[in-house]
Amino acid sequence: MSSSTSNSKKKLWRRFGWGFVGFVVLFAAAEIFVFRDLDFYAMEYRSSVGQFAELDYSFRHSKPDKVNVAIFGDSQSKDALRPDLLAAASGRSPDSIFNFSISGGKAFDIYHTYLKYEDFLPNLKEAIVVVNEHQINSFNMENDEKYRFYAGLQDRIRIMNWDNYGELTMGWVSKAFDMRGIWSRMLKSYFNGTLPKKTLAEVYKPGGLRAETQLEKDGLTPAYAEKRADGWFEQYDTAGLQTDSLEALLHDLHARGVRIVILQIPRSELFEETVKRKYPAEQQEYFDIISTLAKKYGAEFTVMSNEGLTLKNDFRDTNHVRPKGADIVSAEVAKRWLK
Repeated sequence: MSSSTSNSKKKLWRRFGWGFVGFVVLFAAAEIFVFRDLDFYAMEYRSSVGQFAELDYSFRHSKPDKVNVAIFGDSQSKDALRPDLLAAASGRSPDSIFNFSISGGKAFDIYHTYLKYEDFLPNLKEAIVVVNEHQINSFNMENDEKYRFYAGLQDRIRIMNWDNYGELTMGWVSKAFDMRGIWSRMLKSYFNGTLPKKTLAEVYKPGGLRAETQLEKDGLTPAYAEKRADGWFEQYDTAGLQTDSLEALLHDLHARGVRIVILQIPRSELFEETVKRKYPAEQQEYFDIISTLAKKYGAEFTVMSNEGLTLKNDFRDTNHVRPKGADIVSAEVAKRWLK
């Protein structure tokens, strides 16, 4: 009886062992081929990380050896600085300009986007780096899915504290855990039938991400401007990884001999008035940082005027231009810096 019992236990442990090994293999395969694969997130290319797949698709269908002007920024520059408009206004080939701007992009995401493509841009000569106040705010960046997608262990250690170290460490170990918010939304969208119906091949635009053109609900109101400003400036922390990432981008571009133009492109007068009224000290802090970095890396820093742009005709919300505004801003940038 004891021998039979011992053999049964051994068989049970062997089954458990092989089952555990199988689980580990499946988990590792899912980590490598699913949750760390950008094409997986392309199924929801409208998401924060999914847009990286769309950008990558656009780049793969460009002519990287022809690109000599690169644009780096967030949704403001994505909407305002369209390569086709810049090319037409400057007389350059559309193939020579690529816009790497990403929606919601902060300095860390923008820099790591550059790092992904830098080796594929052998003839890069000029970079337009579009900045604004929110890009260098490091507050709460551990909850940004774009940051977590790119962040390595050292990046995570930089912002760890007693409240987030477990989340950040586990996220580094497992992308399935790290990106659970995205894939769970994708799963919900799938069952609700709301995943995008079109493929990337059907929606992509040459030269970068598609510009947003729809009007934001209540986006042209004082309340919207105040809400947006509050989101940018409350808990404002410029002494962190975001500012360091902007400096790293400027350093790397400068080191390879790229001419750098740093621009703050036009926002509506309503938004500017709100910022000046509620957050003048924080805005001055931002100006001081950008001016110092521009001088350090030999870049030109310009805050573009919104003169000639009207809230009703040229903006889709208080700080993003609509197509009419993009025509104006792209033409001005081309005339001043690409001719």
